[in-house]
Amino acid sequence: MRFPVPPEVVSLSKEITFINYRKEHGLELIQLWRKSFAQAMSIEEDTREEVVKEHLAYLQTYNPKIIRVALEKNKKKIVGFMAKEENTIKDLFIHVEYQRKGLGSRFINQAKAEEEFLTLSTFQLNKGAQQFYEFHDFVIARVGFAGVEGNAWASSKEQLADITYEWKRATKYLRKQP
Repeated sequence: MRFPVPPEVVSLSKEITFINYRKEHGLELIQLWRKSFAQAMSIEEDTREEVVKEHLAYLQTYNPKIIRVALEKNKKKIVGFMAKEENTIKDLFIHVEYQRKGLGSRFINQAKAEEEFLTLSTFQLNKGAQQFYEFHDFVIARVGFAGVEGNAWASSKEQLADITYEWKRATKYLRKQP
């Protein structure tokens, strides 16, 4: 089943450019990440300065070459990002005001064009992400629990329940005709 394309998607595609991450994007990207994550997980965003700085320090452990940023041209505003290391999508977050407009799909399609196989994980509480990835033909490979380290937001083990999804490029088998 395919969803109809809302009119704002067409105009959005003309306004967005994809660029490589630069260090000066750090704080804006972290703010987007934190707000989007809080909304997806139905938790209150922790905006304490020391927590934001810790998250920024975590971002700086990533190789900048794996991060692709979506930038709205007119406003020069970061509206999404994907961190993909080889065939693993480590993170995909879209600004809350830009969700459900095709931007996440553009990131996924870029990743699919580059790889034969993709894997990613999302929390079981994030039902929107599950629907999104399943819509894009990802299938559940396993379920488990994310580690407590790096997930200080979680107040129980149940909140750390996660799902690992996989996507494989369909191969076409040609049958010999008799």
